[in-house]
Amino acid sequence: MIDLTTPTTINWTPQKIAALVRPNLLDLKAYSSARSEFKGVAEVLLDANESPWETGRNRYPDPNSTALREAFGKIRNFNPDQIVWGNGSDELVDQITRIFCNPGEAVHALPPTFGMYKVAAGIAGAEFRATTLTKDFTIPVDELKASWDDKSKILWLCSPNNPSGNAIDGEVLEDLIRSFPGIVVLDEAYIDFVPELSFVPRLAEFPNLIITQTLSKGWGMAGIRCGAAFASPFIIGMLNTIKMPYNINVLTTGVALEALSQPAAMQEKVDTLIAERKRLERALWELEIVNHVFPSVTNFLLVRFKDSAKVYQALLDQGIVVRNQAYQPNAENCLRITAGLVEENDRLLGALKNIQ
Repeated sequence: MIDLTTPTTINWTPQKIAALVRPNLLDLKAYSSARSEFKGVAEVLLDANESPWETGRNRYPDPNSTALREAFGKIRNFNPDQIVWGNGSDELVDQITRIFCNPGEAVHALPPTFGMYKVAAGIAGAEFRATTLTKDFTIPVDELKASWDDKSKILWLCSPNNPSGNAIDGEVLEDLIRSFPGIVVLDEAYIDFVPELSFVPRLAEFPNLIITQTLSKGWGMAGIRCGAAFASPFIIGMLNTIKMPYNINVLTTGVALEALSQPAAMQEKVDTLIAERKRLERALWELEIVNHVFPSVTNFLLVRFKDSAKVYQALLDQGIVVRNQAYQPNAENCLRITAGLVEENDRLLGALKNIQ
């Protein structure tokens, strides 16, 4: 464990990072197939009890997702050997928690935020320590730091944050990464809407940092469940050790590679969604049933209504589904609304205008 009496900035070494890992995992040997051990070009594949008839799906997928790592590494200008793919970011959240948390140790998060952090902690038997964001959804830094102790293993930071839509101030983010006595995971699921805010180019500065991203949002690939983690070689090695050997299937790989080969098309759609989010924001402010529209840099808006339960049900009655966030801390009477197609947004606004 890190001595919390040391200076604010922790001097991370490989040994200190390794000390955070559950001891039984340090000597764990990952599953290895004959094909992954083979060096060269295999001409006859008789190792895996597969069907020999070619269908495009008869062979097991690459356990290392090599083509995906190289494609995403090129897009992000990052070493592909320091990328690992998960079956959605949910799988990565679970893996990271299991690598670093023994039962009874603590993970920290800042609700309202992505709910899987708490679910993964519960599965691992870890304590979930919540420090509520302020009323404008910024981080109460002193309060958060006061919650750390020798059981603290993971700090989850979501930027831009879901469901509030705002990004964490860069200086605050850097301070938290440098001072937290464990692993910091920066969830950049919505970073394609503000790529200039990504910490991936700076990851080498922070040995205790893991960054997760996804193809679900800006890339429009939520249905294939494909998320990536960027981290130091040691942490990537641990993720590869505990992951299932064929977690990214051949169908997912093919669709993901096709999407990644068209970054301009992705950017065009992202730009359209940003414009629609801004249009929605302007229109929502004009409605009497709306109390507040929170600033967002994503493809969604958190909106405080005078009576969110009434609005939510009225929209459901018209076949329009938004996300109820009223149960979240500091999100009373709030609904989260995703920017859709122009015609979908027009239908939403028309429905809202008819609610008295």
